[in-house]
Parts: sequence; structure tokens; C-alpha cells
Amino acid sequence: MGQHGSASGSILLGLDQFEVTAAKVVDEEWGLGVQTTATTVGCVACGSQARLHARRTVRVRDLPIGGRPVVLAWRKRVWRCVEPACAAQTWTEQMAAVRPRAVLTCRARAEVCRRVGKDAHAVAAVARDLGVGWATVMRAVADHGQPLVEDPARLAGVTALGLDETSFLRATPTAPARYVTGLVDVEGGRLLDVIADRTTRAVTAWLSARPQAWLAGVGTVALDPWRDYASALVAPLGHATVVVDHFHAIKLANTMLDQVRRRTQQALLGHRGRKHDPLYRIRSCC
Repeated sequence: MGQHGSASGSILLGLDQFEVTAAKVVDEEWGLGVQTTATTVGCVACGSQARLHARRTVRVRDLPIGGRPVVLAWRKRVWRCVEPACAAQTWTEQMAAVRPRAVLTCRARAEVCRRVGKDAHAVAAVARDLGVGWATVMRAVADHGQPLVEDPARLAGVTALGLDETSFLRATPTAPARYVTGLVDVEGGRLLDVIADRTTRAVTAWLSARPQAWLAGVGTVALDPWRDYASALVAPLGHATVVVDHFHAIKLANTMLDQVRRRTQQALLGHRGRKHDPLYRIRSCC
């Protein structure tokens, strides 16, 4: 059962070429009937004043209102040219705010990209808020975010480069574990790129694509102590100071202390650590 509510053009802030004609809540979602504010339209071919020929309804998702998903039912006008000799005949109005055959408005797509890419919100949570599927959100992120990824300025000003591996897919009976390499600006605290692999070849290819001036500006590289990373730096970043990042340095130190503790345990008592053995009881300190 639908719940009727009041609506005005202010609901569509940012879509100022539309007006709201109806509004109601159905199944916990706002359903808004909208139409464009255009009253006089010229023919796309000859410029003569067009007449309304028909209407057809297109549904598209917009930003939530009051925590509820929003569905816009846009009654698109089909215009007709009155000039008999004009080749245009009829056409359907198009608006920049809503792409043809789109599931989301352009501003909703931009907000999806911001929430997932900048605010690190879960894709599933964003999809739930807008009332769409996971794949729809990811398409919007990829589409809207591509110009940001391709912007050369996003790599500017890097003086300390960090590399670290992340397990992307766990191993299965038929496939090995898969890893990605994250490259970050250590000083600026920003992610620069993600490489599909952790091999010398993958990292070398990424570094080789950078301008020589950019490579010369990198004075320090903080690494995950993975041998392939060190090998990849020899040629492009041989001038840089290479250090192990804090997390892995501490992890390696703790691993070494634990090995010493176990070796000492065996040398003194001749068996592995037991519940009441002092060396076993301090293992959490290593």
C-alpha cells in the first residue's frame, strides 16, 4: 500500500530542469513522478517550434531522501516537428542529468563513486541505500572513477613511495592464491595505484611507465620485504633509500624473538613449551 506525501521541486535539488508532479512512499521507497520544465522546444533539425507528440515513462534511481531509496518516474516527452519536409519527424527529449538507459542519475553515480572510493563504504551498503544491485554500484564506480585514475596529477609530489602486497583471492583446489600490490604515497597518505600481481615484472612495468623526472623525485621507498619488490627497484629507483616498513620490521623482529624463545626452551628443558613453563608463558610478549 502506498503512503502519499507532499513533494516540491526542492526535492530534486541539483536536477533543476525537472519538476515533481507526484510523490508517494511504496514498499519503503520514495516514488517520485517528474517531468522536465521545458514548454517550448525547437526542432533538432530545422529549428521550427515542435509540438508534443506523446509521452513515455522511464524509471531511474536517484539519491535517497530521508534514508529511503528514491525511484524517479520520468515522463519523457516525445516531440514532433510540424514541418512536413523536415527529416526529423519525432524525437525523445534527453537530459544531461540522466544518461540514456541509465539505472542511476548522474549525480547518484558521482555520489556512489565518492562513498566507495573516498569514504571506503562497503559496495553492498551503498547498493542497499540506493535500492540497486552490487554490480550497478561497481559499474558506476568504474565509470565515474576512470577519469580520476587516468589523471596524471594524482601522482604528483611523491617523495616517499610505499609498496605492500595484499591477498586478493585465497587458494582453491584448482587455483593458487592471488595477490595485488598497493603503491602508496607514504608522506601524503594516499593510494596511488593497485597492480594485479606482486612479481618483479609487474612492479617494473608500473615504474617504467613513470616519467624520469617523477622517478628522480622519489628519495625513499618503504617495502614489504618480498624479494621481487627489491629486485624491481634496482634499475628505476636505484638512487632511492630502501627501508622496510614499520609493520613488517616489527613483525620480523617478533618472529625472531619467538624462534629464540623456542630454541632456548628446547635447550634448557628438552621439550616444547608447556603450560607452566616460564618461557611458554611469555610467548605473547614476542
